[in-house]
Amino acid sequence: MSILEKELYIPVKKYFERKGYKIKGEVKDCDIVGINGETILIVELKRNFNLKLIYQAMERQKITNLVYVAIPRPKNFKAKKFNPMFELLKKLNIGLIVVSFGEKRTLVQIISDPVQKNQKTGIIYSKKNDIIYEFNGRKGDFNIGGKNKTKIITAYREKSIEIACFLEIIKKSSGANLKKLGCDKNSTSIMYKNFYGWFSKLSKGIYTLSEKGVNYLNSNEFSDIIEFYRKEAKIKCLEYQEMKNAGAEAEKNTKYATKEVMRKN
Repeated sequence: MSILEKELYIPVKKYFERKGYKIKGEVKDCDIVGINGETILIVELKRNFNLKLIYQAMERQKITNLVYVAIPRPKNFKAKKFNPMFELLKKLNIGLIVVSFGEKRTLVQIISDPVQKNQKTGIIYSKKNDIIYEFNGRKGDFNIGGKNKTKIITAYREKSIEIACFLEIIKKSSGANLKKLGCDKNSTSIMYKNFYGWFSKLSKGIYTLSEKGVNYLNSNEFSDIIEFYRKEAKIKCLEYQEMKNAGAEAEKNTKYATKEVMRKN
């Protein structure tokens, strides 16, 4: 049975989540990125061990020294031909993960861990910061690591979809109001720049969905993500309205109580 790269994603993701990492797939071309506090790890997935995999892992070492490669477990894993692979990975300080697919369960094994060096040599902080920004900009994990020839949902597109879903409900809004509802703090900038053409300006600072935006929300592209944000927008709008109603009721009761005190005095 031929194992696809994307089939490695879920078991490796779950393994590191149990270790306390938040995991997201296809972040700035990295198959798997995990963050746990200040620690960043990257895993590159491949069906077979090859030089392309090594080159990718070495490129990821410009971001973090905690880099792994993950492959399906070979049938003859202890064969001599794999010894050079282990030696090369060890010399390059790249960790190795193998995934065994059984009928009843899937097993993830760490064959070797990279040494977590304290030295900062080789890290390009602009690349590292780009990874962190993109990672933190995504609310969900909607990409499957190792999935080729598939559109990737970026943090920017995800935020734009979120805003569009809110505007679908409330029809028009400012960025400040969207922020109160729980949207991204950069909502005003996203609507103003209008990269995808989904928003139309009604007046100063007030935007609505364009025809293109309406059509996109009803298209098949990223439909599961659109439904996720539609549900979230409905919940947040309802919660916000309930909070406003409760506040108005509390203010009304306070005014009434104040009048009663003044009347009695």
